[in-house]
Amino acid sequence: MKHVVVIGGGFAGLSAATRLIEAGARVTLLEKRGQLGGRAYSVTDEASGDVVDNGQHLFMGCYRATKAFLTRIGTADKVKWQERLALTFADAATGKRSRLVAGAFGVPSLPWRDRLALVKVAAAIRLPSRLLPPATDYETVDGWLDRLGQSAAARRAFFHPLALAALNDDPRTASAKIFEAVLREAFVGGDSRIGIARVGLSDLYVDDARAWLQARGATVRLAAGVERIVVDRGVARGVALRGGERIDADAVIATCPPAALAALVDDEARDGEPWWAGLAALQSSPIVSLHLWLDRLVTDDEIIGCLGSPLHWIFNRNRLAAVRDPSRSHLSLVVSAARGLVDRPSDEIVQTLFAELSRLLPAAARARVVHARVIKERDATIAHTAGSEGLRPRCQSPIEGLFAAGDYVRTGLPATIESAVRAADDAAELALAFDPPRAIPTAPSTGAFVPLSRLKRSEAAPE
Repeated sequence: MKHVVVIGGGFAGLSAATRLIEAGARVTLLEKRGQLGGRAYSVTDEASGDVVDNGQHLFMGCYRATKAFLTRIGTADKVKWQERLALTFADAATGKRSRLVAGAFGVPSLPWRDRLALVKVAAAIRLPSRLLPPATDYETVDGWLDRLGQSAAARRAFFHPLALAALNDDPRTASAKIFEAVLREAFVGGDSRIGIARVGLSDLYVDDARAWLQARGATVRLAAGVERIVVDRGVARGVALRGGERIDADAVIATCPPAALAALVDDEARDGEPWWAGLAALQSSPIVSLHLWLDRLVTDDEIIGCLGSPLHWIFNRNRLAAVRDPSRSHLSLVVSAARGLVDRPSDEIVQTLFAELSRLLPAAARARVVHARVIKERDATIAHTAGSEGLRPRCQSPIEGLFAAGDYVRTGLPATIESAVRAADDAAELALAFDPPRAIPTAPSTGAFVPLSRLKRSEAAPE
């Protein structure tokens, strides 16, 4: 039976492990922290008693790999899906409300001329041609929209909010190619419905995935930090843990962030390989979330997108999940690509975002803040700046038997939950198909056991 070590216990790690077990492999999953969930987990807020996620996550109908994973572990019914896409937007400048609905980039608030111009974007995605060439990784979202004649109003009402949400990056600098992929998946022949977990993220997938794995014989270890990936003669042979324990394996799937993965491999195994150079060049983009409890209810909407505001999304937790006190508002306010906010003190963030909330929701201006909790995810996703797509690694690393999985892997999608799960599926298939060459445990000159990774290249046994 093939033994695969999976490093990391977030969406990618747990999904890869379940795929491997389902295919008959033996799995050891290692998580360095004392809890599973990676960058998508929930905790109970002690002051309010409510469950809070470390960041608000949405699902889309086109998330086929994520839906398959949740179905596998038996939690798909914990996500509630819209019957069709429908989102409310509040404009901070005008105070007006608008709607985004399913069907041909449905933005009823736009003038007919701008709505007709949206069809040009759909045509460029469906039928690229010399007149409508496809988006490239080296042009920005705004540059691409310029080329397709999209108005400032269309950008403000549709393209920019979507780019910020899906790419967690500024459309003035973000890659047009990866944004085009979002539009193709969700709006051009895809399923643009939004799904929202009605429970905390840990309850959605972490606890049930762990139980599913352990019931089928997988080993799940917490507080098991990997010190290095054991590489002999260019082949991953397992991992060495902090404290000296070694776990041998036929393949290794690493789902840790890019910098953490690079740190697990010796310099000589990385030198001169473009795969590792691209990994090191990837930058990150932060997200700031503010959980805010008010002394009264201020909105009936589940989700509100914000236009003309440094606040991007308002999630009404009273409508999305169970709350301890339903007479008070529990709102989750989200700022994507929050480079200008993430280093500011929490008190200042609360004041700034509550002021924006009051502009967008007049009822909030009359409310009193009962409790606030700021969550900063400095490395929430990779930055999707123009030119960055070519830096993202494929699942197959230059080291045989070592495979990468995570939202940053080049799946053709931005760094989302769906990208993480698709990369995990790919890595699992590669690990299952990998046939490790026979290890040579001794040095030929003396017969004494010496790890081949410590031998000079000239001393190693011939290929």
